[in-house]
Amino acid sequence: MKPRFILLLCLLACGAQAAEPNTMYERRATWAESMTATRQNVAQVQAQNLKLPADQTDWDVVWEDLYRRFWTDWPETDWLLQDSPSRTTTDDFQAHGEFGWYFESRRYAAVEQQLIRRVLDELGPAAEFHTARLEALIQGSTSPDDPAWLNLYADACRLRRAERLRTLPERVPQFVFTKHYTMGGSHYAYTEGQSDAQAERHFVPGAALCLAHWDGEHVRVETLIDDPSGVIRDPDVSYDGRRVLFSWKKSDREDDYHLYEMDLESRAVCQLTSGLGVADYEGAYLPDGDIIFNSTRCVQIVDCWWTEVSNLYRCDGDGRFLRRLTFDQVHDNYPTVTDDGRVLYTRWEYNDRGQVYPQPLLQMNPDGTNQSDFYGGNSWFPTTILHARGVPGSQKVAAIATGHHSRQTGKLILIDPAKGRQENEGVQLLAPIRNTPAVKIDAYGQKGDLFQYPYPLNESEFLVTYHPVGWRWAEGRFGPRFGIYWMTDTGARERLADDPRLPCSQSVPVRPRTTRRMRPSLVDYRQTTGTVYVQDVYTGPGLAGVDRGTIKTMRVVALEFRSAGIGSNSNGGPGGGALVSTPVAIGNGTWDPKWILGDATVREDGSVFAEIPARTPVYFQLLDERGHMVQTMRSWTTLQPGENASCVGCHEHKNSVPVAGLPLTQALRQRAETLQPFYGPARGFSFAQEIQPILDRHCVSCHDGRADVPYVLTSLGVDDGRAKRRWPQSYLALTHARQDDPPKGAWRGSADHPMVHWVSAQSAPPMQPPYAAGAARSRLIELLAAGHEDVRLAREDLDKLAAWIDLGVPFGGDYVEANTWTADELAKHEHFAAKRARLEAEDRQNIADWLRHTEGP
Repeated sequence: MKPRFILLLCLLACGAQAAEPNTMYERRATWAESMTATRQNVAQVQAQNLKLPADQTDWDVVWEDLYRRFWTDWPETDWLLQDSPSRTTTDDFQAHGEFGWYFESRRYAAVEQQLIRRVLDELGPAAEFHTARLEALIQGSTSPDDPAWLNLYADACRLRRAERLRTLPERVPQFVFTKHYTMGGSHYAYTEGQSDAQAERHFVPGAALCLAHWDGEHVRVETLIDDPSGVIRDPDVSYDGRRVLFSWKKSDREDDYHLYEMDLESRAVCQLTSGLGVADYEGAYLPDGDIIFNSTRCVQIVDCWWTEVSNLYRCDGDGRFLRRLTFDQVHDNYPTVTDDGRVLYTRWEYNDRGQVYPQPLLQMNPDGTNQSDFYGGNSWFPTTILHARGVPGSQKVAAIATGHHSRQTGKLILIDPAKGRQENEGVQLLAPIRNTPAVKIDAYGQKGDLFQYPYPLNESEFLVTYHPVGWRWAEGRFGPRFGIYWMTDTGARERLADDPRLPCSQSVPVRPRTTRRMRPSLVDYRQTTGTVYVQDVYTGPGLAGVDRGTIKTMRVVALEFRSAGIGSNSNGGPGGGALVSTPVAIGNGTWDPKWILGDATVREDGSVFAEIPARTPVYFQLLDERGHMVQTMRSWTTLQPGENASCVGCHEHKNSVPVAGLPLTQALRQRAETLQPFYGPARGFSFAQEIQPILDRHCVSCHDGRADVPYVLTSLGVDDGRAKRRWPQSYLALTHARQDDPPKGAWRGSADHPMVHWVSAQSAPPMQPPYAAGAARSRLIELLAAGHEDVRLAREDLDKLAAWIDLGVPFGGDYVEANTWTADELAKHEHFAAKRARLEAEDRQNIADWLRHTEGP
C-alpha cells in the first residue's frame, strides 16, 4: 500500500464522524469540533510521520480527500468552499490552499478572521452580536486550535443563510426535484436509454421523485416515489400547482421512458403515454392544459453516430391526440414555456455544416408554428445551450452553456437577445459574473464547478442544480453528487437539498402560475401545405454586396433523415470531423438525401411568396439567372399545415422587423405561387439517375479510363466495404475522392477543389458570404458552359449538374440506393423503416381523432 494512503487511512480513522441528520444543517454544532480534532490528528501523524519519507506523502491528495469527506458529511463545509479567501476562480480548485491551510502546524488564526469578516460584512448591522464575539477572540489571542473560531464562523453563516433565504419561503414554499444519475452519454443529448436502442443505451438505475418544503426553519424533503430499479426524471408542475408531470423508465429492456402525472393532494399516479421501443421524456405543461414533450417516435438516428433521435411532440392532458411538432435532423431537447407562451428548446442541427458546434436555442409557438432561431444559430459559442428557461417578466433566458461530447453539465449563463444573438453578444457567464469570451471548445464548461437546470426566480436569483468542484468529485456511475441550491448571479449560494448517494437535480417550484392568454392555434390539419413569404431577399447580410436583380428564384429543398445505421465513412474540415452513418455521399458530401421540391420566383423588388408542403423539413437556396446558388440556408425550417411563415430577408438579424413604409410587395399582389418543378416530380436527387446519364451521353466516349485522359467518368462501380455503398468511378473522380487509408479506408471528397467546389458537410457555423461555394465557383460548370471539346449541353443538363454541386454532391437519392448490405443489414433497415411507418400512421390517426374531437359531430 502506498504511504500516502496509509496516512490517509490513519487521518480518517481519527476524524470525528457526523451523525445522520434529519435535514440539512439540523445537527449538533460539531463541525468545528470535528475539524479541530482532525487537525490535531494530522499534527500527531505529521510529528510521528509514521516513519514515512516526506517526499512520499502527497499532501495535495490528502487534503482533497479530506475536503471531499467533510463536504459530504458536513454541509457547513460548503460555506467554506464559497468563502475561502484563496479561491480565485471556480475552475481552479486547489485543496491545499482552500482547505489544507487549516492543518498547517505553525500558523495564526488569520484565515479564520478573513472567513468570519467576509460573512459579517455581508450581514451588516444584523451581525452586531457576532462581531463582538470576533473582537473578543482577537483580543483574547485565542489559539488557532480553539474550535471557537470555526464555531463563530458557522454561527455567522447560519445567520447569513437565514437572511439570504428570508423571502424564499414566500416565493417558493415548496419545490419538486429528482434524484438520478447525471444525464448524458458520449454526447450531451444521448439520454433516451431506449429499450431497443441501435447503439448507446444509457440507463443507471436508482432514482426518486421528491418534494421539498419549509417547516419555518429548515428545508424538509419528502420522497414521493422511490425506485431503486428505474430512473425518474424531468419534473414539471401544472399551472394550478396541483400536479407534477414526470418521466419514468422502470427497467432497462422491459420499459421505456413515458410520461406520468401525480396528483399532489392524493399522491395518485397516472401513466399518460406508453409503448415499448419509444421514449417519451422532457415533458412540460402548456398553459391550455396540453403537454409538449420529447420523443423518439420519429424513429431516426443521428447522422454522425448510431444513437436514436428525439423530436418534439404534443398531446392533451390525458396523453391523447399525440402528434408530432418538429421534423428535425437530430435531437431536440428540453422544451420549456416562457411567460408569454413561447416554447424554448435546444436544437442540434448540421445541414451542410459541421456537427460539433451548432446546438442553438430555438423558439416556436406551442402549436409548432414560427419555428425560428432564438440564439446562436450561426455561432461557435456557446457550443451547446441547454436547460433554458425564461426569466419572469423579461425576454432574457437563463440556461447552461455546455459542450458537445459531454454530459448535461456546464456553466450558468444569462442570455439577453436584445444585445445580440450570436457568439457572446448576448451571453453573460454568472455565479460569479465575469468576462464571457467567445471560445471554440468541444467539451465546453466541464472544468471546475458545474451547473444544471437553472430555474430563474428573477434576473439575479435562481434555483439551480450545482456542484462546487465538479467531475473531480464524481461518485462512480452517478456522476458528481449534485445538490439543489439557491444562488445569486454573483455566486452567493445556499444548499437546499442533497442526498448522501444520489445526485439531486431538476428543481421546479410548486406554486400556481399566472397564465397570459394564449393566441388561438393557427394550424389547420385539414390542409397539407403552408406558405412562406420573404419581404426582400436583399435585406440582411446574407446577400451583402449582391446587386439587386441578381436573384431570380428561390429553390426549396427537402431533407430526408435516416432510420437505421448501416455502414459509415467520415468527413473533416473547418467545422470539425465526424463519422457519417449510413452515408449517402462520400465524406465531406451531403449528410442527408436532398429533394428539390421546386423553385419560386423572386420578384424585382426582392419579394417571394410560395406554397410549400407542411410537416416537411425544408431549406432555401437563392439562385441567379444561370440557376447557380448565390446563398444557401445551412439549416431548415418546418411549416405546420395552414401556417403562413414570413421573414424580412436573407439571414436578417432576428431583432429586425419588416421594413416599414414600403408599398405592397409584388409577391403579395398575387396568391402564393405553386413551386415550379425541377424537371419532373419532387424526388431524392440521385447521381445515378440525374448525372450519370449526362456523362454517358456526352463524356464517357473520351473519359473512359484511358491513361492520357483525366477523370474516369464511367458508371463502373467501386465497392466501399466500410460505407456499404457501390460508388461509380465517375462520382469518385468528379468529387476528387481519395481513401483515408488505402486500400480499405473511407472515401473522402475534396470540397474546396476548384473543379467541383461545394459547401462541405464540415463547413464552419458562421454565416458564409454570397457565392462562397457551389456551381458558380466550380470550374466544371465553367468548362461545360463554354463548350468543352465541342460538347454542348442542354440547359436541363447544366441545371442538373449545377444543382448536384449546390446540393453538396449527393450520391444516393435515398438511404437504400446502391447499397452492398448483407441480408441481416437489410433486415435491420426494413425493421426500423417499418417501425417508422407504423408510428407515422399512428400520428396521422391521432390528428384525425383530434380533428373529430375539436370539430364535434
